[in-house]
Amino acid sequence: MNDQDRLEQLEQRMLRLEQLMRQVLQAMPERAAGLRPPPMQVPVVPVPPAAPPVSAPPPVVAPGLVKAAPPRAPSLDGEQWVGQRGLLAVGVVAVVLAAGYLLKLSFDRGWISPLMRCFGGAAAGLGVAVLGWSVERRGYRTYGPALVGTGAAIIYVTVWAASSLYGFLPPAMGIGAMALVALALSAAAWKLDEEALGAVAAVGAFLAPIVIGNVDADADRLLAYLAAIGFTMGAVAWEKGWRLTALLIGASYFGLGLSAADAAHPLAILAYGACGGAAGLALGLKRDWWETRFLSFWGGWGCLTFVDSASTAPLVLLAGMALSYPVWDFALKWDGVWPFGERSEQRRPILPSLYFYVTPLWLIWAVDRLGYPAFTTYPGLAAAIVGIAYLAIGLTGRRRAFAVVGTLGVLGGAMVEWDWGLVSAGVAGLLALAWGAVGRVTRRSDWNLHALVAVAMALLVHQTQAVAARPLDGPAFTDSWALVMWGLIAVAIALATDLAAPDDDPRTQRTGALWVMAGLMLLVSVTGELHRFFRLNVVDPQTASLAGGLAISVWWLLFAGACILVGFRRGLRPLRVAGLWVSGLAVMKVVFIDLSTLDALYRVASVFGLGLVSLLVAWSYHRRARLDAADLPSDR
Repeated sequence: MNDQDRLEQLEQRMLRLEQLMRQVLQAMPERAAGLRPPPMQVPVVPVPPAAPPVSAPPPVVAPGLVKAAPPRAPSLDGEQWVGQRGLLAVGVVAVVLAAGYLLKLSFDRGWISPLMRCFGGAAAGLGVAVLGWSVERRGYRTYGPALVGTGAAIIYVTVWAASSLYGFLPPAMGIGAMALVALALSAAAWKLDEEALGAVAAVGAFLAPIVIGNVDADADRLLAYLAAIGFTMGAVAWEKGWRLTALLIGASYFGLGLSAADAAHPLAILAYGACGGAAGLALGLKRDWWETRFLSFWGGWGCLTFVDSASTAPLVLLAGMALSYPVWDFALKWDGVWPFGERSEQRRPILPSLYFYVTPLWLIWAVDRLGYPAFTTYPGLAAAIVGIAYLAIGLTGRRRAFAVVGTLGVLGGAMVEWDWGLVSAGVAGLLALAWGAVGRVTRRSDWNLHALVAVAMALLVHQTQAVAARPLDGPAFTDSWALVMWGLIAVAIALATDLAAPDDDPRTQRTGALWVMAGLMLLVSVTGELHRFFRLNVVDPQTASLAGGLAISVWWLLFAGACILVGFRRGLRPLRVAGLWVSGLAVMKVVFIDLSTLDALYRVASVFGLGLVSLLVAWSYHRRARLDAADLPSDR
């Protein structure tokens, strides 16, 4: 091999090496793109044609240069947890205690003047905080914030000593200085994104009035201070999503605020409760934090209960509406109030919906506090006003939960107004008609449910409270109690036929339930009225019993036949089945009661009626079977 051949082989190897370097650089991560060297410029000497071409090897990617997923943060075992977290907590507490002991020791032995002690403590705390900030910037995400909190605690204790022990600062100035320390720590928590620092800052800011002086010394100023701290730190918790911090803020805000509410000005406590409660409710509903919702709802309305002056009653109602706004907004935007919310494993709207259904009760209380003479004259007016307001909102758009509350409010107001008597049952029946008409016009099937609830409540009142107040000597079939009953039956039948919205879900049993309700009401009512009629109009008790028994048997048989005929006419199988059940009861009554107790003529009439109705019913079934067979296609 001569020198020319060696030179050609060297050039080919250089070309091969250049190709490999380019492939390796292309496989490197994106972040290494800026560090790539410029492509190598290797002079290529022409190869003589006689030399055979050398094929390049397949691309090779260095295994160490493949882009891998970012490594997970290593989990702490027992030893590491004690070394990193446990000893860190012990060190922080020990340093704070040492600072306190040093202050006490210097005071007892007179080493330095009190003023120098305070300046020295503040400087030491500031130095520790700055050191912690610097350490955190170097990547120590736990150690650095702990030192920052330690420094803030030293400054906090120093300010307390300067105000309470040495008297250098007046109480108001001491509270303000401690609040500034807490706010500075809260700003550091925001910057470092450490919730623990935010929680400590909230506790320190709200404890300042307690450790410095009496919280009842000036209730209005205390409320102003608590409101400023609460809304400032609450904004941080809102933005960062710090649940523990929000809990501490809510507990401190309403805990201290309620303790001073009795001595505060009515306007101050109204603004304090309404603004704080509304903000906390909005945060709790947005983040789905049940404890924040609980504290804000009951704390806000609790503040309003301390205002009992007649002149401020309209302002109480206005504050109550402000407290209700987050709950209304939650229901208006998403229609997520139970039982109409989206049912999924991720979202269970039952607990947030509790506040939506409790809020109208507080609003009724606030409306009744207005003290107008009409509220005394008409006890159910306040509930009716709130119910009508909710119904008005429920009519605009598909806001089903508002319609439910409005229905219950108006019905409750009617029941209270007329003392759960006969008039209230009649009013409930009229309301059922109105809601059925609304459902038919709007084609919203949820109004059918409201109408059904109204009919059911009217029937319940009619058969309990109203029947107990019915005179014993009142005429059958025509007195006021009976007239209301016929009206309720007519309402149920109207709702079961056309006066209602079409059901969206074919599985809904609304029509069948109304037919069953109307049928039971008619069967029981006429039976009772027949017994009442013969008792009041026949002098001889035995004759009245015999005639009444026969009339009831005939009525049952006629009712059963009517149910079966109407069931065939309308294609309602449940109605036909109900007719068969009633006919079975009539058969048992005739066989076991009428044949043994009735006189001869009455017995004949009873059995004859049973046979006649039975034949008519059987003929109806045979005729239906023949018609069905005629409709079948022929086998030919």
